[in-house]
Amino acid sequence: MKFWITLEGREAEVDVTAEGERVWLTYEGRRLLADFRRLPDGEVYSLIMDGKAHVVRVAQAGGSLEVTVGGTTIPVDVRHPLEKLMQAAHGAAAVGGGETVQAPMPGLVVAIKVEQGETVAAGQAVAVIEAMKMQNELTARHGGIVSEVLVKAGDSVSTHQALLRMKAATA
Repeated sequence: MKFWITLEGREAEVDVTAEGERVWLTYEGRRLLADFRRLPDGEVYSLIMDGKAHVVRVAQAGGSLEVTVGGTTIPVDVRHPLEKLMQAAHGAAAVGGGETVQAPMPGLVVAIKVEQGETVAAGQAVAVIEAMKMQNELTARHGGIVSEVLVKAGDSVSTHQALLRMKAATA
C-alpha cells in the first residue's frame, strides 16, 4: 500500500508491503527490509532496519504523529492515497483569493470549529466530519475570514458539499 509522508518539511511517497512482522519499505528508489514489532507499552516499537536495532516511540499529536528515535522527536504526517486525493480536491476548491471548504467524502458533521466573521489561519482546523466510524479533521488550506457557515453539527453531507466559505483577509 502506498502512503505519502511529510518528514521535516519534505514530502515523499512510501510503498509498504507487509509479510508477517517484516515490512518492506520502498522509499526514494531504495527497498528496505524492516522488522517492526509493537512492544507491550503500545506506543513503543522495536525496529530493526539495515541490521541496526532501534527503539521507536510513536504518539499521536493532533492530526500527525510524533516519532521519537534515539532521543530525537520528529513530527511526521502520514496520508493514505485517498487523503492525498482529497487534499488535492480541497485545494482546488480555493478560488479567487477565497476558499470553500468542502466535505471530502459523505459523512456526518461532528463539529464546526469556526464562526462567521472569524479570521482563520492556513492549516487551522475548521470542521470535523465522521465517515466510516472515523473522524476526519478538515483544515483551511489558505485561511481568510469566514464569510458563510453552510452546515451545523449533526448535518449529513455528501462528497464535495460546501461546508463553509472564506474570503481573503485584507491587510
